[in-house]
Amino acid sequence: MVEVGQLSVRQDKPEYGQLAPSVQVLDGASPRGRRNLVLLVHGYAESQATASANFQTGINTLQSVAGQANSSLLSPIFKFYWPGDLDIPVLSQLSYPWQIRPAVESGLKLGDFLAGLAGPDGTPVEIHFVSHSLGARVALETIKHLLAGTKAPVLFRSMSLMAAAVTVHMVGNPSQLRPAATLSDKRQVLFSSSDLVLMIAFRLGETVALEGFFPEAVGSYGHPNGMWLQQNMKGFNHWSYWPSPQAATCLANFLQVPVAVPPPPNAIAAHSTADARSLPTAGVPARTLAARALG
Repeated sequence: MVEVGQLSVRQDKPEYGQLAPSVQVLDGASPRGRRNLVLLVHGYAESQATASANFQTGINTLQSVAGQANSSLLSPIFKFYWPGDLDIPVLSQLSYPWQIRPAVESGLKLGDFLAGLAGPDGTPVEIHFVSHSLGARVALETIKHLLAGTKAPVLFRSMSLMAAAVTVHMVGNPSQLRPAATLSDKRQVLFSSSDLVLMIAFRLGETVALEGFFPEAVGSYGHPNGMWLQQNMKGFNHWSYWPSPQAATCLANFLQVPVAVPPPPNAIAAHSTADARSLPTAGVPARTLAARALG
């Protein structure tokens, strides 16, 4: 069985909490002294209980996919909770503009936490990010924060962004999130043009937040081209990803699980096969962040 741990930067309570001063290790596996860490990051408008349930569904589906391939899942996996929900549940989808700042600040806190870790005998820790929705912003801000330093013993091995609620222009801009978006050895985006949350609520929210005028989300079409592997999850809505065997197969391939047998057709009948396209044009050599000092 895969080891599962929990990390949190939520304070006070599991619903509508505030940002804690630092990341805390909750129950389950410990992240210290590990060679690999798989970090799951939830999106906005999710309480801790909802995020935990979604994470567990995703983990169970990943284990099922790995079992079909007679392989084991990279371990340990950590659920990361950040305060992405406000006390206005009826308007949760409209609260997006007010979730951006907590997402950015949560990324800074997570970056500081990862910088304090080390693998066996002081070797670098190898990180694999799996994020959903605005959790992609948390992941990218974490990497951006670590890139600003020079001594963090961290290797970013893979990054999987599902329904990424991040603007295309920000990840394409060298002075914003492009360095973070291109650092990982392997990078993929799972996207869907059927995602109305990203097509409507995200664009309105980003406009209100003054981060662009009705900007396109990475999770809508997988843009920019050439930056990562693009997995077209045709027909997926915003909440289809965690329970999907199809998405789990895409994630398992990036988490070093050789998927020999695809999920049974009846398990993914609601969605057509993912269309993988536009491989990254250039790989990024494996290195610690100490080798790159970006201001």
